[in-house]
Amino acid sequence: MKRTETVSAAVVTLLLMGGTAVAQSVQPIPAFPGNALEPSAVGPEGTTVANRSRPDYDALGLRQGSFIIHPSLAVAGVYDSNIFATSSAAVSDFYADLAPSIAINSDWNRHAIGASFSEESKLYASHSSENVNNFNANAGGRYDIENQIYVVGAGAYTLTHEDRSSPNAAFGVNPTEYKQSIGYLGFVHQPGRLGFRVDGTLVSYDYNNTTNGATGATINQQFRDRIEYTIAPRISYEIIPGYRAFLRFVGNDRQYNAIDPGVGVKRNSHGWEVDAGTAVEITRLITGEIYVGYLEQDYQSPVLKSPQGVAFGGNLIWNITPLWSIKASASQSVAETDLAPASSSTESNLSVSVEHELLRNVILSGNAGYIHDSYNGVSRTDDTFLVGASAKYLLNRNLRLSADLTYSSRSSTSTNFSNAAFDRLIAIVGVQVGF
Repeated sequence: MKRTETVSAAVVTLLLMGGTAVAQSVQPIPAFPGNALEPSAVGPEGTTVANRSRPDYDALGLRQGSFIIHPSLAVAGVYDSNIFATSSAAVSDFYADLAPSIAINSDWNRHAIGASFSEESKLYASHSSENVNNFNANAGGRYDIENQIYVVGAGAYTLTHEDRSSPNAAFGVNPTEYKQSIGYLGFVHQPGRLGFRVDGTLVSYDYNNTTNGATGATINQQFRDRIEYTIAPRISYEIIPGYRAFLRFVGNDRQYNAIDPGVGVKRNSHGWEVDAGTAVEITRLITGEIYVGYLEQDYQSPVLKSPQGVAFGGNLIWNITPLWSIKASASQSVAETDLAPASSSTESNLSVSVEHELLRNVILSGNAGYIHDSYNGVSRTDDTFLVGASAKYLLNRNLRLSADLTYSSRSSTSTNFSNAAFDRLIAIVGVQVGF
């Protein structure tokens, strides 16, 4: 799946949420800022049909003093029409997806801490080589100094596997396993019209080698190990109520542990980005944030091309009625890749989703997306289209059913990789039990 490290609300969301089985298109790992920023609005203005509170159907949790514990177990049956994401001779299979998790959160008037742990096992009916076990542990907290002045921090450890559709996939006997460690620290000072915040992240990637199925030889993946540092100060000013303009600087440094044998050098680089934008509240039902800027990613070796150009992002939440919501987003950023001799990919994203509350306990949604990757230093472009639909049926506080259907299609100018272009349909039927 696609992973983004947005140094703002998106990072904290990543670190504080549990994992569930979803069908997504896998792309290169984006650098900051990745996808569009989360809307600045909080409370009812930033809530959509799918994620708003439902007192009659929300799990109450298990209270332990001033903490609330939410254990859950999700079980899903999944059909994948193209498990290896190949352009021809597609192989389909069914697999069971088991995902237990537990979340612990404080219930305080001021300050907050929380932690969650989740595990996911995928067990294939006919292709046991694709079986994987993933794990995630994270914790975070917020220290309130004064109203709208606070410090927030979080950390996470994830053991996961690279999907076969990733352009960076090694084509080994088993999916490539890697570990990700994340640290985040932020300071927010926004008590009045003038605001300031600074966010910093440290992300470490640790890849395991895999094996060539035809020869039995080891496929080296440890050259992909790296640490990425990012810092992003931001100044904002509320022009009029509902319109808060901001100026943000983003700096990053990416340090690899070993030489990439495909290009003969380490992929070390540092980059910067300057963005100007505004958070808007057109009405209490329409909120969003947009920005545009300029970015550069300078690679240490002249063998690798250093991209530069326009950066942009934005999203919109429109609660049309209490029963309908629309979300849209767009972004452009630089993503890391190991496709020699490319240094990176300039990645553009567009997405839109519609949510509808058919009944109080039946939520429907549909989505569509487009991703364009232009690889820097090599003549390759990828275009990925994705459409999907889902339904959730909340039986009571502790039991819910779900169904998801996602179709993705990628076209590519490259013919050198079996997964450069593919068509894929993933259908999921699941049940979740939680307290």
